[in-house]
Amino acid sequence: MNSKIFIGSLAMVLLLSAGCTKRFDSINENPNQPDHITNEQLFLPAIIKNSVRNYSYISQFGASVVGDYYANQYNSGFDDAWTASQVEGGFLWNFFEVLRDVENYRILSHDKGDLNNEGVALVMRSWMFQVITDNFGDMPYSQAVQGKTANNFQPAYDKQEDIYYALLDSLKRANTLLATGTDPINSDILMGGSALRWQEFANGLHLRLLMRMSNVAAPKIDVGTELNTIASDPTTYPLFASYNDQAALEFLTDNGFEFPAYHNSPIGDYHLSTTLATELNAINDPRIAYFAMPTPASYMTNSPQYAGVPNGIGTAETSYNGGANNQSQEAPILMPVAGYSFSSPIAAQGMILSCAEVQFILAEGAERGLITGGSDAQTYYLKGIQDQFSYDSSRVAVLAPPFTIDLTTGPAYYTQPGVAYTGTTDEKLYKIRIQRWFSMFYTGFEGWSEWRRTGVPKETMIGPSSAIAAWPRRVRYPLSEQTENTANYNAAVQVQGPDDLLTRVWWNK
Repeated sequence: MNSKIFIGSLAMVLLLSAGCTKRFDSINENPNQPDHITNEQLFLPAIIKNSVRNYSYISQFGASVVGDYYANQYNSGFDDAWTASQVEGGFLWNFFEVLRDVENYRILSHDKGDLNNEGVALVMRSWMFQVITDNFGDMPYSQAVQGKTANNFQPAYDKQEDIYYALLDSLKRANTLLATGTDPINSDILMGGSALRWQEFANGLHLRLLMRMSNVAAPKIDVGTELNTIASDPTTYPLFASYNDQAALEFLTDNGFEFPAYHNSPIGDYHLSTTLATELNAINDPRIAYFAMPTPASYMTNSPQYAGVPNGIGTAETSYNGGANNQSQEAPILMPVAGYSFSSPIAAQGMILSCAEVQFILAEGAERGLITGGSDAQTYYLKGIQDQFSYDSSRVAVLAPPFTIDLTTGPAYYTQPGVAYTGTTDEKLYKIRIQRWFSMFYTGFEGWSEWRRTGVPKETMIGPSSAIAAWPRRVRYPLSEQTENTANYNAAVQVQGPDDLLTRVWWNK
């Protein structure tokens, strides 16, 4: 080959190669699939959808059993469903997967100076960490979700006490950010882009945390002062005014956006618990028809009957009260499409925090003398009951006709001994707490957490077929923590106590 031709050809190849190299990155970038996000608000819809759908699904099943709203013998045996290999998804440790996106959302919002969106990120972050720590106790927090930012895939565990104080600080900061931010909250499928509603959510969650820790020995803060500060200053600390404001995700009819259990097979093995039935019947509460279906034997008759099943009785359930024909299944609004013709993909909502729960927290605080500003205990208490009835009625209205439930209550409901705001302080507190327990029906493990804190409802107790000697106090850590984060797992067990179901978390000592 002529050397001049070869050299010329080589030069041309090198020139073309250099040109291609300069354009290589842009040629291989897909504009429809960017490798990083610059608009932090693109995170928000997926964060809300993934966390709340997961939470709603768990709330209907395992959480409803340990909360003693429903009976299911597989769950209330407190063995197989509670093993370390089962709890990752069943008890929401997998919230950590969503928390990685929440952290990206928070950091990007902070770096851009988008105060409202940073506040939203802090509220969602605080809620998810609260759910996890109340289930497990001590857990990774300060070093959590640092795989990307610090290459830390074996985070140390924080004490639950320290986590709580950190969450309280986060919620205070969220309230401030949301009060002063001007950036829009776009694609907000939970609160409709309202910074005020996110503020209300932050402050209601703040109250939940404060009340939960209100009985701990030697707290680092004055819980009563903190509660009173929020209750007595609605301008600085706005709270939900009604169920129209509360943190509840409205599901859609589109596939993948409906109530997450809508396409399940008929339920069958989840029944109204005798605990819930007993408490509702004791006060002639019409919501028993909201919480459960009539027994199959009485369905579509002029005299519907509602009958509960105890938890923890194992195979005896098959013959209890004459068998399945005389046992009430789950709530009408939870029924899957394969169950009954009236079932709806949008009747149930993804509830995180209700207006009623906030009112009952305020009522308890006022009754215990922790809150001296704001309204009196009876006012909060009655508003909580009335708002919950209004909310339940609004969800029943979504069910397909001809199915109807009459949740109308007259004066007689409020003047009967089990509801009237009379009696000793202990009697009043029981009334507040049982109504709060009713209101937390859809909020995951919150009913269980409140039973651990207060002992309400009083009927909750272990059954003869349960594998443990008492109703659970916490959840075992996931098997993945034992095998992949062994040193930190072992250190946590040394501090908190045995990794079993009866070790009590910090606020339940």
